[in-house]
Amino acid sequence: MHVFRGLPSPLQRIPSAVAIGNFDGVHTGHQALLAGLVDAARERGLVPSVLTFEPHPREFFPHLDPVPRISTLCDKVKRLLDCGIERIYMMPFNEHIAREGAETFVTNVLVNGLDARWVTVGEDFRFGSGRAAGAHDLERLGKEHHFETWISPLLFHGTAKVSSTRLRAALSEGDFYEAEMMLGHPYTMSGRVIHGQALGRTLGYPTLNIAPIPPGSRARPALAGVFAVKVSGLGPAEQCGVASLGLRPTVSSARRWLLETHVFDWKGDAYGRPVTVRFIERIRGEKKFSGLEELQAAIAADARRARQILGLAPNGE
Repeated sequence: MHVFRGLPSPLQRIPSAVAIGNFDGVHTGHQALLAGLVDAARERGLVPSVLTFEPHPREFFPHLDPVPRISTLCDKVKRLLDCGIERIYMMPFNEHIAREGAETFVTNVLVNGLDARWVTVGEDFRFGSGRAAGAHDLERLGKEHHFETWISPLLFHGTAKVSSTRLRAALSEGDFYEAEMMLGHPYTMSGRVIHGQALGRTLGYPTLNIAPIPPGSRARPALAGVFAVKVSGLGPAEQCGVASLGLRPTVSSARRWLLETHVFDWKGDAYGRPVTVRFIERIRGEKKFSGLEELQAAIAADARRARQILGLAPNGE
């Protein structure tokens, strides 16, 4: 399993089956496409690979609103590898890529860069300068450049298609049941615990902090607010807690998204450790308070509500 930042060197190239897309969330629609990719790669003796862009193209253009992110980078890589992908190519999206025509992209990236022999995309795939080309243009170019193309059909859950857009809407509303139906598993965020301001400890609620958005990115998470959660990575069993995901408007004016999780009835040093936070239920949206005293009272109320949701005794704090 290898993750590349950009294209591989000539010595690292290997005949590949390639799926192209953003794969935010790696939902069941993505999983179906990737299962087809892995099967095709196995049948043809190719390496199952994914080509994605980091940052997302809409984050690159300053006049466009960035698409809210479902997955942390850590989660996306893990989910792709879990689907059987052996190589992940994260192409930096830049001015050069933005101006590249469809045929140039196919020649430089897919053929010469990745040695693609089999390529799959979704029905709604767009590429090339100005998103001028679509999936059937890729199919035509594949015939010219001697690689097979498979256009993966859309997957439906109920009467609506499974999509990252629909998944973002469910998460923004705190509908974790709907999100789980589209993901095929509970919604989580993973990352390494980083140092914060230790304000939570001062207020009596120490937190494990994860940065869900890369530093300097214009992106934002698909959800924000306060949640009842369960945390894995601190021991053999999940730990219950309450988490705040947001910009912390009461204590900071910096645009820095942070997932802060207070773990109930647990003490320890988790800095640098990878943890996973599983979202159970939304308690409230993010709010700016008048000061630390009001913030502390709100945290206490949030903790009581989270304990109730998670079936814990109310006096455990």
